[in-house]
Amino acid sequence: DGWHPTEIADDQVGTEWQWSKKEATLTFRNPKQDVIFYLQADRPVNPFVEPQNVEVRVGEAVVDRFSIASSRVELRKFPITAAQLGGGETAEMRIIVDRTFIPATIPALNSNDPRELGVRVFRAYIEPR
Repeated sequence: DGWHPTEIADDQVGTEWQWSKKEATLTFRNPKQDVIFYLQADRPVNPFVEPQNVEVRVGEAVVDRFSIASSRVELRKFPITAAQLGGGETAEMRIIVDRTFIPATIPALNSNDPRELGVRVFRAYIEPR
């Protein structure tokens, strides 16, 4: 929930991403062990003067918090404990941005894209520790 459909770059073979909305959910099979979470994201357009703030939560616990400046790809890597993932068969993580934008409402972008966009995510995955 909270994701736009996958997009593929016209000029770079194998490059794809999904835009988040204000809050996007990742659901995955719970490995029931400590993991490292990797998140590669950016904000390729600059509708705001300030960097965009992002929180990553497991349940209500904030497991990472960072800012993304325009045109800068962030690769985040941080630990998540088995206890934070809980005991269920699946685990859920939320990516929350402090503000979104709609390209069609920004004249400088010359876009008619009506979607609410948060951050552009290239990769999100876990690796057992």
